[in-house]
Amino acid sequence: MRIDAYITEYARKTPQNIALEEGKNSISYGCLDRDINIIASPLMDFKHCRFAILAETGIQYIKLLMAVYRSANIAIPLPIEFPKFSLELILDAANVNNIIVTDTQYSRFGENFFERFGTVIVVSNDTSLNILRKKIESETNNPELRLVMYTSGTTGTPKGVMLSDRNLVANAESIIEVLCITSKDKGALVISPHHAFGNSIIDSHIMAGGSIRIGNMNFIDSVFNLIGSGVSIFYGVPSTYRILLRYPDRFKKSFTNVRTAASAGGGMDRGIVKDILDLAPDLKILPMYGQTEATARLAYLPSEDVDKFVDTIGKSIPGVTLEVFDSECRSVEPNITGELVARGDNILLGYLDDEIATKKRIINGWLHTGDLAQKLPNGYIRLLGRKDDLIKIGDHRVNPREIERHIEENNKVSKVFVVPVPHELMGTAISLMVIPIEGTETDDLFAFCRKSLPGYLCPREILLIDHLPLSENGKISNRSIIEEYKHVKASV
Repeated sequence: MRIDAYITEYARKTPQNIALEEGKNSISYGCLDRDINIIASPLMDFKHCRFAILAETGIQYIKLLMAVYRSANIAIPLPIEFPKFSLELILDAANVNNIIVTDTQYSRFGENFFERFGTVIVVSNDTSLNILRKKIESETNNPELRLVMYTSGTTGTPKGVMLSDRNLVANAESIIEVLCITSKDKGALVISPHHAFGNSIIDSHIMAGGSIRIGNMNFIDSVFNLIGSGVSIFYGVPSTYRILLRYPDRFKKSFTNVRTAASAGGGMDRGIVKDILDLAPDLKILPMYGQTEATARLAYLPSEDVDKFVDTIGKSIPGVTLEVFDSECRSVEPNITGELVARGDNILLGYLDDEIATKKRIINGWLHTGDLAQKLPNGYIRLLGRKDDLIKIGDHRVNPREIERHIEENNKVSKVFVVPVPHELMGTAISLMVIPIEGTETDDLFAFCRKSLPGYLCPREILLIDHLPLSENGKISNRSIIEEYKHVKASV
């Protein structure tokens, strides 16, 4: 069963119930189902083809996503918060011939951006359609493929996570069970729906027949007004809660009627938990852990154990099996470090057009997460960092090597090194250490980063150094970069 089929079901059973709210606008299940059918109509001629979706993060985006599902085609959402060059990298990697776009985004990106597509369908706010071009070409895709989600890429070649209807439904069912979501619940969606966490919020509340209140974190007043509008479940990444906790009086008032505060996209630390419970002692805090490759989530920490085990990811969600493997893919005993692996109906089909990457991540049916972990005697899992050197910034996972390479290739520098540094709201930010050449200007580097990188990747500072940050054995590593940064800062 596809996710959009649940909308049809509730449109028949409870057509007047509100499905989505955004600002002063709302739409019932009956009207939502009707609009999806209108948008899906010109897509019906395509046979399981890839459709890029370019839409703002609101009701219109959900309509377009569900319309692609309903037409039995493949949805490839484009995160509009990414700079243009990042979207072009995704489009090149995904080999997309068709796009469905809102008139707002069509005007924003301009006609030239859409010349690459054989099919361009523009959808207005009143759901009227303008078919600029329609070129139907046959495609050979995985028969189970329904959605391709790109992880929070920065530069370099992005990877598309292939998800099936079974993946989407299985993960939503698990989340509904863990969070006890019913048709009476209203969930807050203030994070990007173009990524796995946001997408899972949409799926789980639609499948339960509940409603979703859509907003963003751009204006703090509107966020608190959203929370106080009858929201029963609030979702955020740790930095979301850090931002809201800066306004304790408003936090306490707006969360009065919220039942559950769910979190994913990074670990909740004890300080955040304490501050939340001081202001809202009856609020259930439910940290969750997952990956795009798992259709969003793999584990959760029961609210009753948050105080004692907040430094863990808890246990697997229903339908998922978690293990810790050694280098020989054998389960290890509790308190022994290995790699966290997972299997279940929510595990990705593979990476789009990339069998090599797929075989590296899925081995004998197990998803190898890349996270180092230990299983505690009580069965809970504690994460110990990444096998590789990816950095978590808010709800984004970024590769410092890609950022370094992108800056080096486009600026007058010898070498660039990315340093993860603490950030009071995002948890982690980046600073840069740069070996200059003639013509290197820090102001130019700052300007380049602001223009060509997402805002969360703009460096907090740029330090000039005169030598490579080598370790004792003569190699450059994350540890040697961080140690050099500490030395430079101590010398300033």
